[in-house]
Amino acid sequence: MNIVLINHNIVNQKGDFFGTGIPYLPLSLAYVAGALRAKGHNVAVVDAFGENPFKVRSEGKFNVQGLTPSEIIEKIPKNIEAIFIYAGQAVAHIIILQIIEEIKRTFSIPIIMLENTQAVTAYSLLKTYKEFLQKGADYVIVGEAEERSCLLLEQLSNSQITVDGLVYKNKEGKLVQNQKTFFNKELDNLPFPAWDLFPVSNYWKLGYAHGPLSTEKYMPLLTSRGCPYGCEFCVTPLTSGRRWRGRSAKNVVDEIEHWQKTYGVTEFHIEDLNPTVNKERMKELAHEILTHKLDIILKIVSGTKIETVDEETLDLMYQCGFRYVSISPESGSVEVLKNMNKPFDHKRGLELVRHMHKLGVTTQACFVLGYPGETPKQLMMSRNYVRQLTKAGIDEVALFIMTPVPGSVAYDLGQSGYKNISELTFSPTWRSDYKTLNSFRWKTYALFFFWKLFWHPIKLFKQPFEFFTHHFTTKMMMTAYRIYKMKRFMKQ
Repeated sequence: MNIVLINHNIVNQKGDFFGTGIPYLPLSLAYVAGALRAKGHNVAVVDAFGENPFKVRSEGKFNVQGLTPSEIIEKIPKNIEAIFIYAGQAVAHIIILQIIEEIKRTFSIPIIMLENTQAVTAYSLLKTYKEFLQKGADYVIVGEAEERSCLLLEQLSNSQITVDGLVYKNKEGKLVQNQKTFFNKELDNLPFPAWDLFPVSNYWKLGYAHGPLSTEKYMPLLTSRGCPYGCEFCVTPLTSGRRWRGRSAKNVVDEIEHWQKTYGVTEFHIEDLNPTVNKERMKELAHEILTHKLDIILKIVSGTKIETVDEETLDLMYQCGFRYVSISPESGSVEVLKNMNKPFDHKRGLELVRHMHKLGVTTQACFVLGYPGETPKQLMMSRNYVRQLTKAGIDEVALFIMTPVPGSVAYDLGQSGYKNISELTFSPTWRSDYKTLNSFRWKTYALFFFWKLFWHPIKLFKQPFEFFTHHFTTKMMMTAYRIYKMKRFMKQ
């Protein structure tokens, strides 16, 4: 069949510097493209962001980068038999709905929605499918989409479709919701992401990414899928079913070598939800990279549960090229962590940050502020832990204000005030306590820089040079550069 896959625009909440406007390369969509092509389908991609990331328009509270819905339509081949639309980021929800409406007005072929199961900034389509169906989508695939997409195309002409995790209306107009039970355990069998179908060079031209970009080119990697933990502020316990699965070290290195040969890439950003769950697998990966004598830079950019590794593993990781590790304490309060259902060992976290500081690995620590029931005293405990981490050598912190992402347990706690899903960002201005929490956040950032100046002044003085050389070791300085570039785009 002739298939087109559509990646949505990148959407930035105006005034938000903490989680929107980030140019994620659409990993899950690229995997689906590779799987469909391997099955013999003729696959085309329209990347609404990547086709023109330098074009910015205003949409109410948001800035939108990339093509307009009508421009997307112009790029869809006329002989297409099915259209897949990626619902990759919650903040892009209003734009995704616009894309569906525009396509429905133009084409009378199946529109299929795809879920992003491997990102904390995503959202569950199990909780939002009604809006997609109302706007004109025909099918919503819940869960990892490689095999489900291929099976759906085989069954499109059937009166009853048996695809696991599929939501749709049958010919009688009755809603059908097939239970999601399947999770792919054989990740090594999947084709590599079909990045040749995407305008990756336009992502590189931006000069910034999700992870701190220190070279001209980079590639994202998923070395594993899922996360075994049940953090109640996070969407992934639902989308990944708390099932962690890792790729073999050989398969990961094969992919790294493939992109080295294809694009000359030497920097790889690991976007796993929790890549270090299996310590022995991390050691195997390090040994495989060293055996192949690969000269690469590896960065864990989406966070990991750092206590799952030890100093010996970190030493090996450094030797094979790991230069950035993001960790997620989330709170300095044991009570808040318990309420979140988030396990974290504060003492062990400090020990491992100290060790990475000695190795020369740049580190980030992420926190969630304003979890339901959190007291001012507990917030101060998070600030105190930021101070302890800074003394230990943490290079940057990220402070996110809790938002009820569709699919998380927190989504069902009854918070209200937002008008649409796109407002469910890490700067939820609709929260009644937002001003208080945002003031706490900015003061904590200011204190972090003061503490860093006191304990690690050389590190701090080096950072401004990153802005001018465009070779970033931290997300903080790269975010400043991204804001600068966005302002330039908006003037064009």
